[in-house]
Amino acid sequence: MSTRNTVLHALHDVGLAAWFGGSLFGLAGLNAAAEESGDRQTADRVSSIGWAKWSPVNFLAIGAHVVGGAGLLAENRKRAVAQKGHAGTVNAKLALTIAALAASGYTRLVGKKVEDAVIHNAGGVSSSTTSPVPSGTAKQGGDSGPGEAVREADKRVGQTVSSVAESLPADVASANRQLHALQYAIPVLTGAIVVLSAQAAEQQRPGDQVRGIARRAGEVVSNIASSAAA
Repeated sequence: MSTRNTVLHALHDVGLAAWFGGSLFGLAGLNAAAEESGDRQTADRVSSIGWAKWSPVNFLAIGAHVVGGAGLLAENRKRAVAQKGHAGTVNAKLALTIAALAASGYTRLVGKKVEDAVIHNAGGVSSSTTSPVPSGTAKQGGDSGPGEAVREADKRVGQTVSSVAESLPADVASANRQLHALQYAIPVLTGAIVVLSAQAAEQQRPGDQVRGIARRAGEVVSNIASSAAA
């Protein structure tokens, strides 16, 4: 008997859509717009600010996709074994997801190295965010509400990522080249996951399930017969 997994599907699909769409926009929109800003340093600064602003949203999107995908994998594990062809789709999608996660994580590190070089070494900018910090006004009004807590958390995360990024063997110029290459790779990887997700959805059709299970059963019977004959 089939069961609905609407929440898991929503987490998986919305998270993947944001992951793919955000990376594609950043490559085709943000980076291209930054190139129109003038010199190389200004372009890198504008691009880095945009990617830094997007990073927390991207992190949430990836987390949602991973949680939804893991839940769906657990729910459909029996069908992956019983339906011939479905396991291949699942394994390919899992491999691409791991590759995309690794690429996204490393992209954030090299991006942070570039970001620290072109943004945070400038005066009037905080050490962990791209928000201007007016001198002498950091604590005006005694803000201790949720906004201050978010800024403090952002500061701590930014400092942690910066410390890891500083340990990378690549210099800033090399990190920038790696960054641009990875920004092409991520939409390719996540786009491939979108395609495989569509294929997996097609394999959920009753007719496809019946044919896949029948093929798997025939394969098992054939293997047993071959073993008995030997």
